[in-house]
Amino acid sequence: MKRFFTYFLALVLISQCLLLAGCGNAKVTDEGFYDPKTDTHYVYCTPMKLYPINRVEDEYLTVKYDDGREVVFYGVQFEDPKKFLCYKDSGYYFLAMNAELEEPSVMEFNPIAASIYGSSNITYITSFYADNEYLPDDKKEHNPTEDTWLCKMVAEYITNGENVTIASRAEDLTDLQYIHLLSQDYPGLYYQISFFGYEGRYYLRDSSINKTVVCPRDIILRLT
Repeated sequence: MKRFFTYFLALVLISQCLLLAGCGNAKVTDEGFYDPKTDTHYVYCTPMKLYPINRVEDEYLTVKYDDGREVVFYGVQFEDPKKFLCYKDSGYYFLAMNAELEEPSVMEFNPIAASIYGSSNITYITSFYADNEYLPDDKKEHNPTEDTWLCKMVAEYITNGENVTIASRAEDLTDLQYIHLLSQDYPGLYYQISFFGYEGRYYLRDSSINKTVVCPRDIILRLT
């Protein structure tokens, strides 16, 4: 009996060690951090570009920095955690991604729908709805409009439009809204584009590439 108890205690201790090893912290690198559990290197995504729509509830890993900070990372709903993780900073969630991946441009993101938010980027206003061809059979004809063409237009104008300089302060802008572009290729993420007016004209801006273009009339009519 004593031998059995000793053997059982050893198994418990080994199990606890394995659990602790499985919850070990990621290692900080020059570019980001490394998760030894999955042999995955992560880098931080470009600011003001891609964001998670929702995170999963459970913590995925923790990164401890030399200055004592600890950053908790979560999986992104509908995304592989070996590709994308998210973390909270100043009340907002940001992304880190597998270092072997390349961040998509707005065209490569291939947007098919969008959610539109007000100047605080918190209050939902309206949507650009996905075309029926992108919807499951039980959702076809459910949306009031088919707006994928508007999402493609946003991407095309940002990509091919002429970059213009707007010498203004934030308080001078009118009708500021944020377009959260959505994609089937990245179902857990959105790509952020801002829309605003200035001195009687309207513009689209991709802050991640520091590019502002004149907004096409079709989008203005939907957002004003």
